Amino acid sequence: MFVIKNTQSDPDMKPDVVKIGEWIFNASTFRLESGQKVTKLEPRVAKLLSYLVEHAGTPVSREILMDKVWPGMVVGDEAITTAINKLRKAFEDDRQKPAVIETIPKAGYRLIATVEPIISPSSLSEKESKPANESSDVRRWSHIIIPVVAVFALLLLVYMLQASFDLEEPGLPQTSNQSAFSAKPSIAVLPFDNLSQDPGLEYFADGVTDDIITHLAKNPELMVITRDSSFFYKDKHPDLELIAEKLNVGNILRGSIRRTGEQQILNVQLINVSVGDHIWAEQYSYTATNLFRIENEIARNIIAVLLNKQQNNPELKPLSIPTTHAQAHDYLLLGRYHFYKFANKQENTKARNLFQEAIELDPDYALAYAFLGWTYIFEAMNGWTDDRQSTLKQAEQLANKAISKQPELPLSYYIRGLCYREQGGKYVEALGEVETALKYDPNNANAKVLLASLLYYAGRPEVGLESIKEAMKINPLHPYNYHFHLGQAYFVLRRYEEAIKTFQQGLNSNPSAERLHVWLAAAYAQSGDIDNASWEAEQVISSNPDFSVARMEESFHFKDPAELKHFTDGLRLAGFE
Repeated sequence: MFVIKNTQSDPDMKPDVVKIGEWIFNASTFRLESGQKVTKLEPRVAKLLSYLVEHAGTPVSREILMDKVWPGMVVGDEAITTAINKLRKAFEDDRQKPAVIETIPKAGYRLIATVEPIISPSSLSEKESKPANESSDVRRWSHIIIPVVAVFALLLLVYMLQASFDLEEPGLPQTSNQSAFSAKPSIAVLPFDNLSQDPGLEYFADGVTDDIITHLAKNPELMVITRDSSFFYKDKHPDLELIAEKLNVGNILRGSIRRTGEQQILNVQLINVSVGDHIWAEQYSYTATNLFRIENEIARNIIAVLLNKQQNNPELKPLSIPTTHAQAHDYLLLGRYHFYKFANKQENTKARNLFQEAIELDPDYALAYAFLGWTYIFEAMNGWTDDRQSTLKQAEQLANKAISKQPELPLSYYIRGLCYREQGGKYVEALGEVETALKYDPNNANAKVLLASLLYYAGRPEVGLESIKEAMKINPLHPYNYHFHLGQAYFVLRRYEEAIKTFQQGLNSNPSAERLHVWLAAAYAQSGDIDNASWEAEQVISSNPDFSVARMEESFHFKDPAELKHFTDGLRLAGFE
């Protein structure tokens, strides 16, 4: 068996084209050929295959593949699974009796097919035809070339140093960990460590973290990173400076919780990254019934420190107590733990049942009503219901109930805004709801994404574009759907190259997202690249033979019929029917 990595010591001999079993793989064009059958692989799928080829015969773990194929990206395990499945389909390989790619339980994947390099005859002849005295020619000129290069490098270094000094002149913007789009103090709250002996209490530590993020996010003078990005670092302990750089913040809150029966101990540290040390820290010992008071006090202390105000400043209004029933809140935390997995219908149902348990214990618990409504929205958006309109109506009624219990609860308005958007055509009503949600929670990235989608559906894509970009800054490690909405805004603006690049970025983190392939096909088609548009269409149709343009017309509710036609014309140009 030939292992490609053995040729890497000689860059002239590293082939872009290899033979894998009976298949020819061209890594530079992403093409896989066997006889008359030609398959064009997605870039990430091709990159994964290239890595397996370089390590042919050796097991490669999922963690290594994640690091090498999706470096620095937030992707789930399903990204690798989907890519491997696409390779097996392209190779016509049987997972149970593999001839090309073997799954090794707990070890990863291994390319087991014979791999042979294919060296271009022309490149080989050029290599062999080099004159024998070439090396002596190089040596002859080296005494002239090397000093010239050294002088040039010195001049370049002087220029770069001068430029760096110029940038430090007063009046010019400086780079820092502070938010690039705001001069507000910025903070990320990392998931608190669960120090309890029961690992099943992980949900409780996560829940307290969520509560504190929510409290801080309501302050318009702060820039608060969303839970999506903060929770990326759950169970990870990288350097805090690196986290601050990735999340573009100046401050980080970290903590731990130890829970034994009713007694709880909570430790928190507020760290200013530029100082390199904590600027506030505290330990709290309390019972479950005092949890909200402690969370309130933590939030007030953090706000006071970051805004340089006294803790008893009258501007720092006490935060509301969502429920007086400790067990009801415990049910909500556990329900939220399952819901935030955004995994499947089963997890959604578990969350719904727990929210209902919370409401049974406290019928006035507004937040439980809001989250319960969100489970119905999520059910409708994922097609898990046979009566979509009835499900959306149920979500709307629950949001109304939450607002009647607590009029300043931002999540309720966000849920109602989603209801109006999904019902189609209710742009004015939906915009009003999301604007109210942002009034009470200016750091709500999801509400900004919803606002963006409403704006470009309603014919204001330029404003929508700015809203989605702000959401990305609040949630820098955002999920793929942020790229989906950003790409849509570019598409509506006829900025096809930017739309194509953005949809591709979304596919990097979620290659199986059908709607990204659909809109990418339309963007390619409208840009005039029919070949790539047709290829994207083929990927969708091969996995979903029932796909239809008519169904797309029902799914996207543009106020202007011409915008919907712009989209569907692109789909038909790509080859969809």
